Amino acid sequence: MEMIRSHGGGCAFSGRGDPMVERRCVRQRLGIVGGMGPAATARLLRRIVEFTEASRDQDHLEVTVLNRPQIPDRSAYLLGVPGAPSFVGPLQQAALELEALGCSVLATPCNTAHARASRIAAVLQRGRLLSMVEATAGLLAMAGYRRVGLLATEGAAASGVYDDALSRRGVEAVMPDAACQRQVQAMIYGEVKAGKVPSWGQVMPFLAMFSQVGCDAVVLGCTELSLLGAPSQMGGMAVVDALDVLAASCVAACGASVRRCEVDRSFAERLRPYVMDGAAVGEALLSGGGEQCAALQAS
Repeated sequence: MEMIRSHGGGCAFSGRGDPMVERRCVRQRLGIVGGMGPAATARLLRRIVEFTEASRDQDHLEVTVLNRPQIPDRSAYLLGVPGAPSFVGPLQQAALELEALGCSVLATPCNTAHARASRIAAVLQRGRLLSMVEATAGLLAMAGYRRVGLLATEGAAASGVYDDALSRRGVEAVMPDAACQRQVQAMIYGEVKAGKVPSWGQVMPFLAMFSQVGCDAVVLGCTELSLLGAPSQMGGMAVVDALDVLAASCVAACGASVRRCEVDRSFAERLRPYVMDGAAVGEALLSGGGEQCAALQAS
């Protein structure tokens, strides 16, 4: 039996390990700051379960979810809408609450909020925030993708959060033109957040646009779009759901084994080896340092 130290400080086992030893394996407790939006949070929890290799209840992660839909709108704040309150302080407070409850790996299923991920993580004393943006960009770079289209909120697009994460890894981010971006925003806010999930067919014109400009992958960079149930590949392009990346990364970071059949079903072939071994998890874990006085309520 070979024991492998996981990114999250727990342990995972290769081959057929001794079940009694596995029961003593200490895993990291996962904390999720949810509510952004509520349906995306429910999907993340379900996907974590589906990505976990398990034959019994006890094989799954211990997860604490704070569902906080009252957290201010992220896009409005990032776009500078007059009077829009900051979401940073409430997210920092939620992160501290989860840390106090014993969660050492934290996650939030909101791509747009990751524009301030380092500020949110800064208040943590012991826990680490798992960045879905860094994990997604890392996987794409490792798998050799070089030109990636992005479907996200106007706030995420304006913040450059994905553009920065991808460019640091030598990957070009391609944004929709202004007219298409307005359509994406309307789909997210006018339909999904209102409980009216559109069909995948409504996304097809955006994928065709990215294909025409030479993209080899497209990122669903808003977890509301994850509710559409995207295929893993279309028209020669990989379709990467950042929420699925986050779910699989949570499993690996907390020391559990990732379920291969679910990875095969959810990711394009080039990405699968890197998802299975949690290759992008280490660089996606943001540490804090308890800088509460300087960071709390900061933008």
